[in-house]
Amino acid sequence: MRGLRTRTQALLLLTATPMQVHPVEIWDLLDLLGLPPAWTSDAFTRFFEDAALENPSSEAMERMAGLFRAAESAFGAITPDNILRFAPDLPRLRIRRILEALRDSATIPRRQLSAEDRAIACRIMRTSTPVARLVSRNTRALLRAYYKSGQISTRIADRQVDDRFVPLTPAERALYDAMEDYISKTYQRAEEKKKTAVGFLLTIYRRRLASSFYALRCTLEDRLEFLRNPGRAPLVKEEDLPDDDTAAEPPDAAELAHLTAETSFTDEPAAIRSLLDRIRRLPPDSKLGTLRETLAALRARNFPQAMVFTQFTDTMDFLREHLSRAEPTLGIMCFSGRGGEVRETDGAWRRIGRDEVKRRFREGLADLLLCTDAAAEGLNFQFCGALVNYDMPWNPMRVEQRIGRIDRLGQQFETVEIANLHYAETVETDVYVALRKRIGLFEGVVGRLQPILARLPRLITESVLLGQTGEAARLRTADQLAEDAGELKQSGFDLDAITPQDLEQPPRSPSPLDMLDLDRVLHHPEILPPGLAVRPLGTREYALRLPGMLEELRISTDPRYVEEHPDNVELWSPGNPLFRPPDTPPAPSDDASSAGNPIRTLLSP
Repeated sequence: MRGLRTRTQALLLLTATPMQVHPVEIWDLLDLLGLPPAWTSDAFTRFFEDAALENPSSEAMERMAGLFRAAESAFGAITPDNILRFAPDLPRLRIRRILEALRDSATIPRRQLSAEDRAIACRIMRTSTPVARLVSRNTRALLRAYYKSGQISTRIADRQVDDRFVPLTPAERALYDAMEDYISKTYQRAEEKKKTAVGFLLTIYRRRLASSFYALRCTLEDRLEFLRNPGRAPLVKEEDLPDDDTAAEPPDAAELAHLTAETSFTDEPAAIRSLLDRIRRLPPDSKLGTLRETLAALRARNFPQAMVFTQFTDTMDFLREHLSRAEPTLGIMCFSGRGGEVRETDGAWRRIGRDEVKRRFREGLADLLLCTDAAAEGLNFQFCGALVNYDMPWNPMRVEQRIGRIDRLGQQFETVEIANLHYAETVETDVYVALRKRIGLFEGVVGRLQPILARLPRLITESVLLGQTGEAARLRTADQLAEDAGELKQSGFDLDAITPQDLEQPPRSPSPLDMLDLDRVLHHPEILPPGLAVRPLGTREYALRLPGMLEELRISTDPRYVEEHPDNVELWSPGNPLFRPPDTPPAPSDDASSAGNPIRTLLSP
């Protein structure tokens, strides 16, 4: 990116990965846009360390004031009107006096500020950094305020999060405890050189146990089959990979398979057979009944469709078979790493593509979409207002990605309902409860807390492998993580606090054209650039060929249609290379009536 910076007029950088929100990450991005020389990486980081102090020292005030003056020199002076946006009751005369003190190269005016004026000066400097000058930040809260004030028509829904705690039956609890005991004892007696591989394998068992007893059964059966036939490749799936974002280089599926293949114990087959025997005697998971009750309650509250997420395809398969038998009239569709699946009249499941999944669910051809985290990216369902987490990944950001499938701009329901199903009295449940109480986890977007939340998978893994799963140990882990998250929420580097957010919008002239205007253009060859050939295919969909192209390409002037078919349709609009042949300027026109025509102006170089 640094190499491209001097060789292009614009940079468009896209990522779906949340930032860790350390000041240096912001500096890295802003430096691509050009920062004042004084705002080096170290100075940037030090500024926000100073700004986080309740009462900075005189030395810290001088460092901050110097950088404030450098920012004003580069980006223009701050006006009293800028400050009145966040401090509307301050007299203008007082604001000018504080600004003059900050701008003075001498230290005396700043040292003479009262304690109250020093606090105001610090706030002015915090909200006048290059971040505020170069970043336009539209949070959900701000967009929701825009919507409620009538400034935008796109709805921003509220969230209603409901945690449901499912007590384990005595038989389930006995098996759960036996599995945790097996995991901790196996890990602790493993040879030191094999502990990493053993830990990976046992963590797979424990994560599947937290999902469903059926998922655990499947992986134990696969493991037993491998132990009987060592030449057979161990079955490790992408969904079994650790979701620890703090790991420097987490293994991929092939590496994890290799590690687990080298791991075995003398009594492992007997132990697995014993565990499998107990699992097979269990009735269906207790959570299954809670899921059915939850879905019925959602339908009663006028949510005709719902998504149900789980981490593992085995759990998804378990759910669809039991739900299909219990409620034959329920329209069920699935999406996992295998792709989309629908049930035929003969009971067989047929594969369908991602676009077909979107279409069917949007058109109401399915009441329930069962899916794994493979659906947590790229599937956007603003028309669905309810989501159930059948299990809870150890990394809360995975849950946030799931919720993001329905909590999107343009959500049709005023409130989206999220139901989280938990096995009661487990490590992960106690941690989630503590985080919900302390920081309101999942009630709002938690991107800023990612540095703390990303530690959760490692903490749970350590607790499980070391056998620290008793009530006291569980609560200790939960409270420590919640306390750290709470401290970060109260202090730390907060983008929301240093970027301007208000309901005032600069005046903008309305666009002379909209997408329907562009659609009409395609029906008038006389105003199209020379050599551009268009053939209608359907409503607002066309086959387009430019000079030099060997075959036609599909285009549309309907953004929603393009969103539903992103792999094979291009949006024909300004900015797309197909909008005009780049090497063919429009032919000059002698028709005086075309002068000033916005369509011809838009299509010209």
